Amino acid sequence: MDHAKTLSSRVDASSSRFVVGVDIGSQSCSACVLTPDKRQVFKPMEFANDAAGFALLCGKLEQLGVPAEQILIGMEATSHYGENLYHALAERGYQLCLLHPRQTHQFAQQRGLRAKTDLLDAGTIARVLLSGEARRGYVPTELIATSARVGAPAHAIE
Repeated sequence: MDHAKTLSSRVDASSSRFVVGVDIGSQSCSACVLTPDKRQVFKPMEFANDAAGFALLCGKLEQLGVPAEQILIGMEATSHYGENLYHALAERGYQLCLLHPRQTHQFAQQRGLRAKTDLLDAGTIARVLLSGEARRGYVPTELIATSARVGAPAHAIE
């Protein structure tokens, strides 16, 4: 994947059957699933930020009855808290979009969305994806992420 090209590209959710917003926390995450016309599919859910929680989310997404590549999942960049979930979803073939937290904050401010809870934030993230205003970020590859954590200089990674 060419990260330079994808970092500035707008997110196109028009080919997705469902859009999922995920709010990441250190211990738990929240998810909200919407249709392209912004209808909520089922009640927003919380799940643990671990392998069991990821399996719970994936099980819920499988209930939608569509291939993984027809589901667009957006999550905010939250340092290392979301990396494991990002990679777990990528391995299953979901479309993923990492968003800068400022995008969702500005989106909510512009629309007068003042309440701030994890479940509401998940819905806001999904709505940002559907708005056509979202721009892609990325999660570093496992090699880059691992090297960065152990303090290897960036130029040493090839």
